[in-house]
Amino acid sequence: MAKDFKTLVRMRKWALDEKQRQLGEMLGVLGNLEAEKQALEQAVLAEQKIAAENPELAGFAYGGFATAVIAEREAIEKMIAEQEEKIDVFRDEVADAFKEFKTAEIAERNRLEAERAEEDKKEQDELDEIGMRSATRDDGLI
Repeated sequence: MAKDFKTLVRMRKWALDEKQRQLGEMLGVLGNLEAEKQALEQAVLAEQKIAAENPELAGFAYGGFATAVIAEREAIEKMIAEQEEKIDVFRDEVADAFKEFKTAEIAERNRLEAERAEEDKKEQDELDEIGMRSATRDDGLI
């Protein structure tokens, strides 16, 4: 049974570590999407600067660029919102995995403490018995 608790704690710890790794990957994807959005905003600023410097070209090319940017921005924002929603749900799974790990860890600690207390009680009982035998022998000699 002692090994069962150790195994359970190890399994719960592994499950927690796996969930945390997956959450890290999800946060990485979110970071990439946000970086992509920021890069798009920088491209818009650069394109606006070029359009301001060349007004005759701006009317011709900027309209198509702006339309494409709007569609891409909406798509990125939608992906960001979806990823944030997934992360929120997954954080609950990580919290549950942590709770299961801590529960197993506390159960193992309690088991060890009970085992130690039982061993201490047996040792004390043995010492008490030795003391009683010694006292009985001493009483008989006097």
